[in-house]
Amino acid sequence: MDMGSGLNDDRAGRIKTLEISYLVALPYALKAFVLLGVPKILLLASPGAMLTAAEIAASITGKGGKPADAQHLEIILRVLVAHGVLTEELMGRAENPASLQRRYGATSTLKFLVDFDDAISTMVDLLADSVTVSPLQFIHETVLARTAEPFVLAHGKKTFELMARDKRFNESFNKGLAGHTRNFVKLLLDHEHYRGFEGLGSVVDVGGGLGIGLKLILEKHANLRGINFDLPHVVGNGVQAPRLEHVGGDFFEGVPKADAAFMKNILHDWSDERCVTILKNIERALPPHGKIINMDTVLPQATDSSPVTKLNLCMSVLMMGVTSGGHERTLSEFQSLAAQSGFRRVELSAVVDSQSVVEFFKT
Repeated sequence: MDMGSGLNDDRAGRIKTLEISYLVALPYALKAFVLLGVPKILLLASPGAMLTAAEIAASITGKGGKPADAQHLEIILRVLVAHGVLTEELMGRAENPASLQRRYGATSTLKFLVDFDDAISTMVDLLADSVTVSPLQFIHETVLARTAEPFVLAHGKKTFELMARDKRFNESFNKGLAGHTRNFVKLLLDHEHYRGFEGLGSVVDVGGGLGIGLKLILEKHANLRGINFDLPHVVGNGVQAPRLEHVGGDFFEGVPKADAAFMKNILHDWSDERCVTILKNIERALPPHGKIINMDTVLPQATDSSPVTKLNLCMSVLMMGVTSGGHERTLSEFQSLAAQSGFRRVELSAVVDSQSVVEFFKT
């Protein structure tokens, strides 16, 4: 049998295979770009400024106080130009290649790569962390055996067990999610049509981490009381805010009572069976009129090549690597989970960039 039947462009197939393979270097180029402080250097330059690699390197202190290496920096800058993170212009005469100089400028992406409150540069660091990446070499094992856990194969412990013992990775994880949470909760609270928190007296943030998302929600809704619920070693480092109470516990055993539950990127950490356990515990904690405000990825039914779909499908692969059976879901899959857990109705209430809000109603 001809394995190439139906493939009339070998060159395109070969380039695509190599492109995807070499993209392994891209997140590390981005991580280096952030660690070297280049986004801030470009953003603090005069508006519209275009700088050479040498000019950027002059603002970076190398090892032992020596100048940073502009040649190696340029390799990083060029790959980020190719992926739309930076702009580039060539200065000089085309007929004299030796006279050509590349200059680099900022794009709107850079403001998310600096150490401001709304930055998600900490997520770049987390996703390129060796602890996060090493399980991905075992994701094929999940196909060979449904119960296989790549993270355990790589590290000998489940993700949250390791975090409880590894202070460095625990801090990296919490910082990474904090930037992501600040961005997407703010987007939700500023959404033109979403009013899901109005009329509530209390809300419990299930798996709320340090409480950063809940703090933003309470700041927006002055009559709302909030409970940030997560593992004890997590909430022990939680943020302090008026009307915010931290409660340590395990959502597989129970959840504090409130008018509504908020979750952000929690269900994608778990298998369907474990999600049903979480949802049943929340359902029991809610009043008859209660609901879950679930902020998560919603995959399309038909696969497309849009940036958001590519991002979310890669996230689903990542979840296979770092969680115990977790993955992203379609709306119909969320509806199935809700029905199994005692919820009567499910609505897709808002879409904010790559995240969606799916509400589960008891009535």
